[in-house]
This record gives sequence, C-alpha cells and structure tokens, in this order.
Amino acid sequence: MKKKIWMAPARKRARAVLAFCCGSVLASGAHGQLPSIPTGNVSVELQEVASGLNSPVEIVQVNDGSGRLFIVEQGGRIRILKNGAINPTTFLNIANRIQAGGEQGLLGLAFHPGYADSSSPGFRRFYTCQTETSAGPSDFTVPMSGGPASRIVVTEWQVSPTNADLFDDSSGRDVLRFSHPQGNHNGGKIAFRPSDGFLYIASGDGGNRNDVGDGHTPNIGNAQDTSNLLGKILRIDPLLPATTPGSTNPISSNGRYRIPSNNPFVNASGLDEIYAYGFRNPYRFSFDPVGDRLLVGDVGQGAIEEVDLVEAGKNYGWNRKEGSFLFNPANGAVSFDPNPNPAFVNPVLEYDHGDGISVIGGFVYRGSAIPALAGKYVFGDFAGVPFGNGRIFFGDLSNGMIQEARLGVNPRQLGALIKGIGEDLAGEIYLVTDSGGSAGGSVQRLIPIPATPALLNLATRGNVQTGDNILIAGFILTGSEPKDVVIRALGPSLNVNGQPVAGRLSDPTLQIQGSGGASVDVNDWMNHARSQELIDLGLAPSDPLEAAVVVTLSPGTYTAIMRGGNDATGIGLIELYDVERTASANAVNLSTRGLVQTGDDVLIGGLIVGGATTQRVIFRAIGPSLSGRGVTGALANPTLELVDSSGTRIAFNDDWRSDQATEIIGSGLAPESTAEAAIVRALAPGTYTAIVRGAGDTSGVALVEVYRLNP
Repeated sequence: MKKKIWMAPARKRARAVLAFCCGSVLASGAHGQLPSIPTGNVSVELQEVASGLNSPVEIVQVNDGSGRLFIVEQGGRIRILKNGAINPTTFLNIANRIQAGGEQGLLGLAFHPGYADSSSPGFRRFYTCQTETSAGPSDFTVPMSGGPASRIVVTEWQVSPTNADLFDDSSGRDVLRFSHPQGNHNGGKIAFRPSDGFLYIASGDGGNRNDVGDGHTPNIGNAQDTSNLLGKILRIDPLLPATTPGSTNPISSNGRYRIPSNNPFVNASGLDEIYAYGFRNPYRFSFDPVGDRLLVGDVGQGAIEEVDLVEAGKNYGWNRKEGSFLFNPANGAVSFDPNPNPAFVNPVLEYDHGDGISVIGGFVYRGSAIPALAGKYVFGDFAGVPFGNGRIFFGDLSNGMIQEARLGVNPRQLGALIKGIGEDLAGEIYLVTDSGGSAGGSVQRLIPIPATPALLNLATRGNVQTGDNILIAGFILTGSEPKDVVIRALGPSLNVNGQPVAGRLSDPTLQIQGSGGASVDVNDWMNHARSQELIDLGLAPSDPLEAAVVVTLSPGTYTAIMRGGNDATGIGLIELYDVERTASANAVNLSTRGLVQTGDDVLIGGLIVGGATTQRVIFRAIGPSLSGRGVTGALANPTLELVDSSGTRIAFNDDWRSDQATEIIGSGLAPESTAEAAIVRALAPGTYTAIVRGAGDTSGVALVEVYRLNP
C-alpha cells in the first residue's frame, strides 16, 4: 500500500416491506435534528456472492480454516456459502420451533472460539438466537397483565460429527430464555468477543413504542431497569458448567451457563448477566480488534439512529435519551439536551430520520481491498430516505463524521434493503440485502471500483496577483484507494504558438492543502524529493523556477494555491495530471478561482478526457455568488465558452437558465445566480478548453469549474 501524505476527513417502500425495519418510520419532528449525511469521496462496488435467499438477516464467519460463510435466514434456516456458491445442503433448519414474521425469527448465530479446537469444551459448538412461542419455559419474565408475545432463546448446537456442513438436530440445548412482551425490538445479535471468549447477547427493550405499556417497567421502562434483561447487552459463558470445572465464574440460576465474575452487576443491584444497558433495539453489533472496542448499532424510535461505543456497566440512555437528544416517553418527542446527564453515554455516531429509518450496525474496516476505508466504521441504514433503498455509510469514530459511500464509478442507488452487514476473516465487508419475495435476498461483497481513467488532466490559466487575487484550484478525488497525481504551477515556460505569453508569472510557487489542514509546499520543482518521478513521467517543467510535485492522495477534497514568489504577479497555469491510471480512483472535479480581466487576461480551464468512453461533464462560470462567500470584486456577469482542440466553439452560455436548465438542475450543480453560466456536454476522448470572460469586457474575480457527471 502506498504511503499517503494525508487522509482527507470527510435518504420508502410499501409499509408491508418495512415490517422488518425495527424502527418507527414517522414521528413528530423526526427530521432536521442533525445535519444531512453528505456523499463522501470514497467509492465502492458490489460483487454478488449469493442470491435466491429467503429474508437473509446476517452472514457470519467461522474460524476453522474452511473459508465458509454462514448466512442466517429469518425464517429459520442457515445456509453455507462455500467455494463461492451456496451449498445445496442446508446447514440448519429450525423453522418448526421458532416464531417468525415481522421482526421475529432466527436472528443471530455465533461459533464458539474453540469450535475448531478438539481440546476445547467448545469444540464443534455453535449458538443461535431466535424468537420462540411464549408457551415454553422462561428463565426470566416481566410482569404483564396479558401473556408475552414470545420468548428470546439462545440455544447451543453441535455440528454433525460426520459432516461439517450439517448440524446435529438432536444436540440442541437451550442456554438462556427470557420473555418478550411484544413482537418488535428483539435485538438478536450474538457474538463472542475475541479478547475474553464470552458470548455477548443483544436484547431489545421488549417492543411496543417508547418502552412503555404492558410488560414495561412503569415510570422508567425496561431499558433503564437492571432487574430485567430487556434493553441490554448481556455477557455470559454459554458452555454447560460441567464442561468447565476449573472455572471460578459463578453458575447461573438455571444452571445452564456461567456468568463472568467481573460482570458489572455481579454482587451489585441488578441482574448478573447485564454488561451494559439503556438500549432500545441493539439489532447489530461488532468487535473491533484494534482497541478491543464493542460497537453497537441501536435502532431509534422516531427521530435518531445511533452507534454506541459500549463499555461495561454504562448506561446508553434509552428511554430518557434518543441518541444525544432528550426523549419524552409520554409522547415520543425529542429535544435538544442543554445539560447532558453524565450518567448517560452519548453515541459516537448518530443521524436523524431525514437520512434513514433503522441503523444497521457494521464493522470497522480492517481489510485490504479498499484502502480508502481503512479504520472507518462501515455500516448502513435499512431503507434510507427518500428512495427506500438501503444506504451504505462510513463513519469516523474520532470525530463523529458520517458520510455516504459512492456506489460505483457512476454512483447509483443500492436498489435493495440492507438487513445485515458481515465480515470475513480477511476483514472484508459483506452486505446482506433483500429485494422482497421468497428468493429476493442476496449477499454482496464490497470491492474497489474498477480502474476507469476519465479526466486525465485538469488545468486553469489565469492572472496571478497578490493578496486574495491569486490562483486557487480546488479538486476532488473519488475512489477506493490512494493514487498518484502530478500538480504543476507554470509561468516562465508559458507560450502560445511558440511565442512566450506576455506578462507571464516569473516565479510561481505551489501549496497543496487537504481538507484536514495538512499541506505540502513546493517552490522549485527540482528541489522536491520526487523530482526524478516527474522526469520519468515526462511532466517535469521546462523551467527550474516552476513548481511541480508528484503526490499520493487518498480520495478527498483538496486545494492547490498558486502564488508568485516575492509577491510577483503575472499569468500562470495550474494543472493536475492523473498519472496512475490503474488505480481505483479518479479526479472528478477542478474548480479554480482567479481574476478575470480583458483581452488575453481571462480565466481559461482545460481538460483531457481519456480512455475510450464518452464522459458527461458540466462546466460552470461562477461570479456573483462569490460575494456571499466573502470574495470582494466578484465578476458580475461571467460568460462561458467551450472549445475543442482545434479551437472550434462547441458551446457558449451567458445565463445558465437560458439553455439546458432542466439538465443543469438535474445534475444538482445549478449555479446560485441566474447571471452565472453553465454548460453540460458529453465529450468524446480529447482535449477541451473552457474560457470565462466578463460580459461587456467587465473584470472581477470568478470561478471556472468542471465536474464529471453520471452518464
């Protein structure tokens, strides 16, 4: 992997389909609590690895060297993905013993850490979590005037001694059973923590709404009541105590498992099984081996979705908080919390129902296929607003920033619901998706986008002055991994038809800034550490006073600033070259601000379209709207001309609404002012130039921009 200079930091289907969604769709004031999630610069593609599944909800790895992945279907089956195909033999089928439908069913699967170790009491043992009828026995109950809707049951199974792809139907042993008042908010995720070997169990608050009603503790709700197991993360050693005679951990009241002696409520007020509490519906969680972190996606009520960093004994707020907001259980309203109670732990990531309706917890990316996601928490939403498709997010746990991943080279909607997210032993990420019907489920692996060279060169020529009237170029890289680019600031070598450009900048300097604040300064190109690479690429400037650099940049937003050495002024050229065309990343935008004058002292933007495919782009000439961003002397009425390599005019625009208005608006890049100009064109491979002038030979500061659009 290349060493990077920096990493840039960076919305329903029919309600019948939404039955699984675990979260309430509507609530008063549900939108607008938090900023909208922006589209990030990281691009991913999806590779379907399994299809024809019936309501899949999870995919789980087994650390036995087989490379198998196990797919949990909500109706009660577990299928094996083996050697790139679904095994024709069903690994497990307990449809006859579970209660499925809506949010109920077979919800969780975990393999004991000693599954592949013949010396371990966990050898060949695995566990499921499912909803079953309330008719059977429960180890824990809650007071109700009527009967509970179901029981949550954690069951231990063994694999067949003669066929590793088949479970032993006679081996079932119920480990833990507790009553569940209503049919929703079941949680259901189970997993062993690598660092302690114990089984963690996600339990919802018992259902209904707001954690109130029959079967919910009056005044405080189940999630805040440590005398029941609802709305909690539980931790146990699920093995039969007789198989672990040397353990000092106490045996449970039902005699079927042990309780870690350092669980926070052992020898304290509260049930010993509880690890953490204050959850509504912690549907999916994961462990990040770096830092041994437990990350829980807790599905919200009507306003906020959250991801929590969970630690022993802590209270995550429900039903007094929804995310970082105060929650009113009487009416479901949320409000800003002016004085946060330190007893409640706020989430590390949160978003409101303007962006989605049910968080699907994921994993911190520790794979190698998509370097741009390294260390980011990859998760999703079941059916994001407004399109009713699942959305793929990645979050920065250090600062709470959430961004949406771009799906494909030409970004598209997912076109399915997300019901789960999984990880293989290599740390690669899988989506469990569903398009409805009895065979509409699939599993998709996240992979890098293909290398697709598009805009190979982006350049702008303008008049470099002093102060704020310098040449400032912003550019965007999108993709799955870092890539090498060359950025140059030219002056002395500028010529037209072999003749030097009058008034050219004698000594240009270059500064490159990332959105995180890091920067690289370049003066004379020959003095830079990677100068030989410029020579080898054939991009070394012809004048030693010019500035150029090869840099390795991750997908992100960057700024290149061109000045004159010792405050010199003159005509300069700033340009970007894509020099690593096999990398899964692309430059998709260049925006350059400069001073537009008359004659030859105008703002000129150039680009080279590479490859063999037509590229659809939008050019913009921005002036008046710069005033609202603090720019003085903005060009009042910019015009935009587009010419090809022969100098033939392809298009001209003065007022963007006069031509292509519908297409420009549809691009999402319509200028703010009607006096500004824009052109959308599909360009064949070749060289093109965009020229910004002031109407009536007026002068001022303007911005020339080019963006790559979807076809």
